[in-house]
Amino acid sequence: MQQLMMLSGIGLICWLLIRGRMQRRNSNPLPVIMNLGHNANARARSAPFSGTQSLGAPSEVLKWQVELHDLGRELKAELDSKLVAVRTMTTAYDQAARRLAEMIRLAEQVQMSHPNPLSEARRLDSLGWERPKIAAVLSLSESEVDQLLSA
Repeated sequence: MQQLMMLSGIGLICWLLIRGRMQRRNSNPLPVIMNLGHNANARARSAPFSGTQSLGAPSEVLKWQVELHDLGRELKAELDSKLVAVRTMTTAYDQAARRLAEMIRLAEQVQMSHPNPLSEARRLDSLGWERPKIAAVLSLSESEVDQLLSA
């Protein structure tokens, strides 16, 4: 008899708990779904879209969302400007590398084994060098290079 009374008491407690839970669920049909207004809640009228306010988020969350959006735009602008600067520097470095390669090529053509400036000036002139470059390489003035080449 004691066991039967104990089982009936446990059954009664379980029934009360389940009944209370079912009543609470029926009286509050998920307020988030009500605010969202999507197809799961067909009996509620869906509100027209008014930006993020239609999501039913608290105003603090909406402010954070706006701040994050602004921060994202600022960071993207900074990255874009830095990318433009990197591209500009890369172009300048490429031009400098080409100039350096040209200068190295020209320096390899100069042979310092000729102690005679006349023969060196004639050799450089035959390679198609301009007279100011020849003067700079031989450490002479342009007029001296003109005299050497005209002789």
